[in-house]
Amino acid sequence: MRSFQWVSGELIEVQRFINVPMRWCEQYPARERRELWIKAIDGPDVKLVVHTRFLPARRGHDVDALLFGDLPVGLFNHSTGDQIKFLRTDPPLVWRRCDAAWIAGVTAACVAGFALLSWPWLLVGVPAVVLRTMLVVGVRMLWRWSVRAKVDAALAAVARAAQPRPRLRRVK
Repeated sequence: MRSFQWVSGELIEVQRFINVPMRWCEQYPARERRELWIKAIDGPDVKLVVHTRFLPARRGHDVDALLFGDLPVGLFNHSTGDQIKFLRTDPPLVWRRCDAAWIAGVTAACVAGFALLSWPWLLVGVPAVVLRTMLVVGVRMLWRWSVRAKVDAALAAVARAAQPRPRLRRVK
């Protein structure tokens, strides 16, 4: 399993784009895409692409981005103390258009094969397609819950380690 990595530094550029799926099977959980450029503390600039509607960071803020492989899953803003979990605000889709097309195609192939060849074992493919689809959706849900819990724990640890935000106090 892939592990988490942190990218720490100053946010030097934020660009917002509207998502337009290029292929019929592409679906994004959010209609907006943001490109973040982070000037890493110990290295070159890092470009991250996030599909989200909400981003609690602006240019010039000190941030820690949490990556799961190449996928940004969380962001902690040291300048404001805010954080965002991208898997909670805009979760990846559990049911995709490709799944429906796959079900229709394999079911049609099984029924047509049975009609043409009269092999009854081809009809086993119809319940197998439904079972496979339920299994794929279940695995996607379990993956999402597992990664979401790990992201929550990682961002909570960063929030505890961060210095507290300055508070306004009433002076008499």
